[in-house]
Amino acid sequence: MTGSGHLATARTGLRRAEAVAANSRVLIVDDSLVTRSIVQRIVEALPGFCVAASVASAEAALAYLADNGVDIIILDIEMPHRDGLDALPDLLEASHDAKVLVLSSHCGTGDQVVIKALALGASDTLAKPDRQFYPQDFIAAFHTRLQLLAEARLTRRETVPVVLARRVVPPCPLHCIAIGSSTGGISAIHELLTALDPRITAPILITQHLPTEFMPHFARHIDDLGLRPARLATHRGKLERGHIYCAPGDAHLGLERHNGQVRMLLLPAWPNTAYLPSVDPMLESVARCFGASGVGIMLSGMGSDGINGAHALAETGAPIYVQDVQSSTIWGMPGAVARAGLASVILPPTGIARFMADCWLEDT
Repeated sequence: MTGSGHLATARTGLRRAEAVAANSRVLIVDDSLVTRSIVQRIVEALPGFCVAASVASAEAALAYLADNGVDIIILDIEMPHRDGLDALPDLLEASHDAKVLVLSSHCGTGDQVVIKALALGASDTLAKPDRQFYPQDFIAAFHTRLQLLAEARLTRRETVPVVLARRVVPPCPLHCIAIGSSTGGISAIHELLTALDPRITAPILITQHLPTEFMPHFARHIDDLGLRPARLATHRGKLERGHIYCAPGDAHLGLERHNGQVRMLLLPAWPNTAYLPSVDPMLESVARCFGASGVGIMLSGMGSDGINGAHALAETGAPIYVQDVQSSTIWGMPGAVARAGLASVILPPTGIARFMADCWLEDT
């Protein structure tokens, strides 16, 4: 999900995206004719974007996609016969993984629907105004998201940059796994955790860029997967094997080692970062407390948050696993680590999980 920090970072790339996003085809799916008309005007006011079709139901969208290609789908949730969330996986498959922006009043502050949409594969979400008046700040946010999705789509089609994987022979046992992600990260986390061998029981730390009010829903979503217990990190909480700890939205997730025991720290500030929470303090703490027996994983996200922490991990000899460009919604954060030569392997989330099993199967 795109937060305020993301927007500040993203604006520097808008001019480039505007130049290369020519003829991005958009499909609008909303049962309200008035909403479809307003959204179409907003989309077509942005250079390089055109509305390929505007339909009133998920069924009509699937019928259109059977014979036509689109780059971006703008999807409502509440629709007759079949709601948008139920149809989302089928729309992704039928469109050959078009970028999906969920536009709904249910995407308001703290709504669990946002987490479910992102977990199902939506690239981003945006709250629809309560009335049929669409203010300028909403239009600006809408245009920003369209630009980012168009640029991400084009990045997927570019030649994958040559990056050198850093050879690492991991020690055993594995003591900690730290996952950093942002836009597109929730579905990637879902895939990774689902594929992760249950015999790998090291505690898992997650820093996902989300506003504070969404964090309890996010932790609950991870817990509801039923794979291993998950909850928000607590200050000075003990790390337990087989558990997942998510950074809250109002503090960074760090670690401290005291009298041979590692505990979590919630840090209110961290230098040289625009993100809260930031991936950097988490990775740097893992490097300091666990060294080469820790693992860093960088999943889909915009910007380069986590690159400093990745350098710290690499200096200890710890492996860093990076999501590949093809499976990433936005190859910003993983791409930064890969281009810096810090990645030990570059794979889709399920591939990372399988690779970890090959390297790190532990005695239980």
